[in-house]
Amino acid sequence: MPAVVYLWYTYNELNVDSWLKETKEDGRGLSDFIRNQKVLSKSKTKQIKMASEGPTILINVQEQCDLCDEPILFQCGECRIKLCSSCANEHHLHESKHDIKSYVSDKSELKSISVLCKIHVDRMCGLYCQDCEVPVCEQCITTGHHGYHDLKNTQDLLQEKKTIINLDTKEMENILETQLVNIQKRLDVLACTSPSKYEDLEEAVLQHGKKWHDAVEKVVKTFLSEIQRMKNGEKDILNKLTQDIVNLICNTENNMKLNKEMIEAFEAEKILGYKTKSEGIRSKIPEINVPNPSFTEFEVTESKIVHENFGVLKTKVMFIDDERRKSREMVQTYVDHPTVPKLVEKLTQLRTIETGLSAVYSLSCMENSELWVHGTDYAIVRIDRRNKKLERIKTMSFDGNVGITLNREGELVYTDFEDKSVNILKKSHTHAVIRLSGWKPRDVCVTMEGDLLVSMSSDDEQRARVVKYRGTKSIQEYHHDLKGRPLFPAGDTALHVTENKNWDVCVAVTSAQVVVVLNGLGAVRFKYSDKSGKKEFRPMGLATDSQCHILVTDYFNSRVQVIDKNGKLLRNIEGHGIYLPLSVCVCNYDTIYIGDSTGKIKQIQHLK
Repeated sequence: MPAVVYLWYTYNELNVDSWLKETKEDGRGLSDFIRNQKVLSKSKTKQIKMASEGPTILINVQEQCDLCDEPILFQCGECRIKLCSSCANEHHLHESKHDIKSYVSDKSELKSISVLCKIHVDRMCGLYCQDCEVPVCEQCITTGHHGYHDLKNTQDLLQEKKTIINLDTKEMENILETQLVNIQKRLDVLACTSPSKYEDLEEAVLQHGKKWHDAVEKVVKTFLSEIQRMKNGEKDILNKLTQDIVNLICNTENNMKLNKEMIEAFEAEKILGYKTKSEGIRSKIPEINVPNPSFTEFEVTESKIVHENFGVLKTKVMFIDDERRKSREMVQTYVDHPTVPKLVEKLTQLRTIETGLSAVYSLSCMENSELWVHGTDYAIVRIDRRNKKLERIKTMSFDGNVGITLNREGELVYTDFEDKSVNILKKSHTHAVIRLSGWKPRDVCVTMEGDLLVSMSSDDEQRARVVKYRGTKSIQEYHHDLKGRPLFPAGDTALHVTENKNWDVCVAVTSAQVVVVLNGLGAVRFKYSDKSGKKEFRPMGLATDSQCHILVTDYFNSRVQVIDKNGKLLRNIEGHGIYLPLSVCVCNYDTIYIGDSTGKIKQIQHLK
């Protein structure tokens, strides 16, 4: 069977029939024919597939020098001319400052590809078995080893794979490499700042411990002072009693002496007029009740007295979030895997919850499906799905000036605008974890790393920003983009904030009618605004689901818009009695809770 010969070359005119005739007549080789025909020139390339009875031959004829007919080895970086070895030396003598480099052809079409069969080594493979994942030749097929298998033309498959490789490489260059580099930079920063972070934590605990020591010492001093007062008082009483007893003894002894003298003298008149004195003396004898001073120790239970009252320490250490990685993989394979939750074709309303409030400005869902809600009064209320009120937290703010979220432990975290504080509810006791000066908090979100994202406005309500806190320490601010331009317009201070599952920071700027989405470094990924509604777009609440969808309440159009992580509108959630929605949150199994201006909460399933 004839072997295949691939010839890549440049040409002006090449008569292949002439070459075949001449080689038959005088046996000249192909290289002699090419040299005699002087076909090496600066022109386009062509591939010829010929049959030969001899062994497989693969020829790759090089391009020629721009100054002579020799093969190209170098190229001048300034002149861009292609040079052979001798011309390169000559060019360097005249232009010593020019940069002459090895020549690399950018014509990928000049590369020929041949695949030899691994079983029949003298055969070329024209097909590829996709079941066995091996190239196959004609003889492999005739032997029946690949019967009923999915065979594909090698050249077609190579082109497909080449396209896939190029796309994959581009993906790695444009996305993965950037993310990995950013993570590396972040890890470098974390490695440098991590020790100081724990040093600050240790110092804070020691300082707080000193306060406790000072408080205990003060209490001890108070007790000791009281004991000393008791001791001195008892000493004074004892001294007085002792003196009284001494005087009484002297008086008694004196009376005893007078009585004896009177009896011995037998003075009749005195004896007849004698009145008893012992009763008077006996009445002066004190009843001495000496109390035994004691100190009753309260039980010192470390977990009860110290731990619960000393402070709160987050003991979680850095870890690799496999759940988050799985979430990313789920989003990446959203289209390919039907098990990944998808948007339902027809929205289903599960229930309506009557809160009794005139409006639901903020809400957050617990794992047991209980809800924390804030409305028009000075309180946050925990209710179940039957609107049974289970707990009430007083605030100094009302009418939407309270932001609600839950931390990883399921504890309530909320902002109090008028109190300038961010608070956490632990075992029915409220603790202020952040107290601002010159700023008032608007909304709050707990990130996947356990940090707090807090949106806030200045006291004069002319500036706005979002700040990330780790504990009580500010670690990042979002108020300008990477070019120093303001992210939020002056005077527009109603910001609602959340973090998406891909670490994007999403901010709804209400009066500016826009949702600004930033990456973790603070660069603007996109801005979303919608003009399709009958009325103006007014984002009032934000939430994200497991698929990185961003849910935005469109207040005036009485709907919730669902956009993907890149800002593409996927659907509108409207109807179902939703009227002027103010808040939205996502709970278990991607169930959506929407709070509106009627004080009702709609529970809707939008993923399947």
